[in-house]
Amino acid sequence: MKKFIQKNLWQLIALIIFAVVLVNINLNTPRTNSPLLVTQYGILFLLLIYLLKQPLKWQYLLGFGVVTRFCLLWGYPELSNDFYRFIWDGELLLKNINPYAFKPNELISQSTFLIDAYYRELYYGMGELSASNYSCYPVVNQLFFLIGSLFSDNVAVNLIVLKLIIILADIGSFFIGKKILELLKIPVNRIGWYFINPFILLEFTGNLHFEGVMIFFLLLCFYMILKEKWFIGAICLGLAIHVKLIPLMFIPFFYKRLKFKASLGFTALTLAVVILIGQILINPSNIGNFMSSIQLYFDNFQFNASIFNWTNSLYSEHIGWNTTQIVGPILAKIAIVLIILLGVLKAYHKSNDFIVGILFSLVIYYSFATTVHPWYISLVLICSVFTKYNFGILWSGIIIVSYLAYAQDDFSENVLLNSMGYILLYGFMIFEIKKYWHKDAIGLQITSFFKSDSSTKV
Repeated sequence: MKKFIQKNLWQLIALIIFAVVLVNINLNTPRTNSPLLVTQYGILFLLLIYLLKQPLKWQYLLGFGVVTRFCLLWGYPELSNDFYRFIWDGELLLKNINPYAFKPNELISQSTFLIDAYYRELYYGMGELSASNYSCYPVVNQLFFLIGSLFSDNVAVNLIVLKLIIILADIGSFFIGKKILELLKIPVNRIGWYFINPFILLEFTGNLHFEGVMIFFLLLCFYMILKEKWFIGAICLGLAIHVKLIPLMFIPFFYKRLKFKASLGFTALTLAVVILIGQILINPSNIGNFMSSIQLYFDNFQFNASIFNWTNSLYSEHIGWNTTQIVGPILAKIAIVLIILLGVLKAYHKSNDFIVGILFSLVIYYSFATTVHPWYISLVLICSVFTKYNFGILWSGIIIVSYLAYAQDDFSENVLLNSMGYILLYGFMIFEIKKYWHKDAIGLQITSFFKSDSSTKV
């Protein structure tokens, strides 16, 4: 033991400092204290780079990642208040009330909710925006919220249960990600960029965002596709969609990997899973409510955008005050066209080419989006892990700058600082694209698509 400590002294010191700073952010650093938040996060990211440059065994990465997650079990999330709505929706299900049927504003005046301090805490904690709209979280996500509300009428206890669900999903993602890396003959330690990344630790276990659960199902899908078990892969993708809707966008990127017949079955089964699960809670009387909350995201929100912010800065005085409803849909249509072109033209020669396609579809989507909350980038990060590209890792490092807006009473963003971050990101991304570009990267591959053989090179 003594020899082990002497041999790995600096790594152990780095791990201890990492854990202490991480817990301090989670428990003691409000998101309004931007200088302290960004400084501590910068220290964490530098320690992450140092640790992953060491020859650490995957068992050590697993152990450290699990320990740090359990350190984050305690305390309320400091960087997000979404968890109040999660617990509220779960409590509604316990009362046999459909969360898509009523807005919190419509229920809080009822005596059952109004006289109960627990429900008042949830209601006021979620904020007016959430309270005035129907739930926007898909069905599988709602079922996890239900689990979180089964044990207690205490927010702290419910938080621990929900965090445990995310921790279990992350551990599952570690092992599945490790298997995917082994199949692709990529160094297994690369999973550390996801599993012990302070961005993932803070946004998932710390701030309770269920992208971690979605990623677990998505990685299961990736693994099953690589093992040519598309039937199970389709079920996993359907589950991922019902945690967060964005994986719907990925369906076409599996086609060239699966070929024609399997693609038809994969698409049909994925959509069947989505529809069947949806029928648990979504029906003709409330589907409009659910979709209105989804549409609200596209029509009214704007945060941490890149192309939208630049367009807005140039033309807002000519367009009017609510540029999101005008410019946002135009940029969304451009993104859809580019993503379709990417799906059609991206050539597949290696086993991970479908992941590369998904990675760049996400880049297009978020580049043209009006809202890019920090935790959205987790998908870009995890897809980067299974490719040669590292811009997803860079993005997970600089995304913390977006929290500077929370230091302002009106949540106004520093457009200059925001732009500098995106210029750095896009510059590095272009560098990597040029570095790894090859002449066969583009091609329709119509002939090979209709062949029955789905095997590709690793």
